Amino acid sequence: MKMINGKYLAASLRIRAALLRTVQKIVVAFVKIDREKVVFDHFNGLDVGCNPGYIAKKLSEKYPGLKITWLLAEKYTGSHSSWLTYASTTPLAKAIAIASAKVVVFNTLNSMADWPKKKGQIWIQTGHGSFGIKKIGIDADVKRKELIKREVRKTNIFLSNSRFETGVFMSGFLFRRRQVIELGHARNDIFFNHAQQTAVREDICRRYKIQGKKIVLFAPTHSKGDVAFIKKINVGGLLTALQARFGGEWIFGLRLHPRTRNKMEKRKLSLSNLKGPQIVDLSSHSDMQELLVSSEAVITDYSSGIFDFLLTRRPCFFHLEKQTQIALRRSIYFDFNTTPIPVSSNFDELIQNIELFDMDRFTHGVAAFLEQAGSVENGDAAEKAADLIKKATQGVSVTELRSIYMGEEGPESQPDMPSSFAQEGNPRAPLQSSR
Repeated sequence: MKMINGKYLAASLRIRAALLRTVQKIVVAFVKIDREKVVFDHFNGLDVGCNPGYIAKKLSEKYPGLKITWLLAEKYTGSHSSWLTYASTTPLAKAIAIASAKVVVFNTLNSMADWPKKKGQIWIQTGHGSFGIKKIGIDADVKRKELIKREVRKTNIFLSNSRFETGVFMSGFLFRRRQVIELGHARNDIFFNHAQQTAVREDICRRYKIQGKKIVLFAPTHSKGDVAFIKKINVGGLLTALQARFGGEWIFGLRLHPRTRNKMEKRKLSLSNLKGPQIVDLSSHSDMQELLVSSEAVITDYSSGIFDFLLTRRPCFFHLEKQTQIALRRSIYFDFNTTPIPVSSNFDELIQNIELFDMDRFTHGVAAFLEQAGSVENGDAAEKAADLIKKATQGVSVTELRSIYMGEEGPESQPDMPSSFAQEGNPRAPLQSSR
């Protein structure tokens, strides 16, 4: 019976895929490009956020005459922004939206591989990571190589935030150097805007009723043993250590990965150790950057968000068990101990890292880390991206855009990695620091 059901499911999926291709071909043939239309997508209609969200907001402010459309899933229940128009992610609506756009901006890798691209369009990939430690693309999984190739052939521009990230995307997603423009990540501009940070922090504290308290954000990534790992956190001991070292009254902010949340809901799992007046669940807050700028410290196992948080120069800590560190050796770009972030493998070590935290040493280590990564983050990425998109709608070619924003580098030159980025067996990896 299972085999029969499996055959029916496979046949159904093939028929659905064939119908979608037919719809796409018809739409591409009959829908004309609107040269003032820009379509944005974040994780296949998940919500309005990440780099595309911050770019769309800036674009609407600077160039209100453009038609900005956001692909949004019908199941989305968040608030809708008045400065955007919306298109559904149903196959027909998405096909029409993409086919009619002069510029398409997206951040989910492989999400556009099987969507047709019209001549004259410019597709821009923003990514959704940073100086992340986890290997991606074919560096992590060669099974998706053909899918990656299809998408990269269609993508005109990848917006990078550093020489390191450029190298990662050339290695993991086969981008060529001429496709990359290093502008910074729009979502990280907030780390350079004190007034915006203050406003966001006040809003977060008011919304979650934690005014006058400091947030330590605990944001583990999704993994097989994530729930068991989270259950081992001793919140009381952690908050006591933070208060003793840094002063003030602290609150524990839990930010579960969406996949972890889904797993817990399906299996009806609970975290009995994470309940109480000193704990606030921030998992439903979709904008991670808002949580980061509102936090005085961050703890994670290996979420890439901690590398964005480095831009704040505030204390942060890696915390993951020794067996996890060993298991990850083949799937990370650089060793945890080569960053300025203290590493612990058990709760006692985490508390010790907090108690002995050296702010001066950490700050100098962060500066060295960012310099060696070739970071170009300085707070104007959204504005530059908005200007670039405006020029693209006006007919400026990708070659000209690259010349404007990147100078006259050779089209196939490799990124200029510092010599300290070379580790045995991994030419693109190790972000060495002075720690």
